[in-house]
Amino acid sequence: MLGVRLDEQLEARLTALAEKTNRSKSYLAKEALKRYIDQEELKEHEKAETLARWERYQETGEVVGNDGVMKWLDSWGDEPEKSCPVK
Repeated sequence: MLGVRLDEQLEARLTALAEKTNRSKSYLAKEALKRYIDQEELKEHEKAETLARWERYQETGEVVGNDGVMKWLDSWGDEPEKSCPVK
């Protein structure tokens, strides 16, 4: 169980939204926390992925060239679309 103290303004906004949406304040708070936590977990996952890629680059020096990427991007929407370039 978690108790959260809200300032008066946030409490009023939550109450008003709960009334407008016919939802409980607890439901709205739980949904807001869930979305926030999902978003923050995704950020942390992406950050870890980026750091791992940077470390791999530092170890190998492998890159995908700009020309290959630009040709691939230019083909978006064409039939057939070019394959994603690889190292």
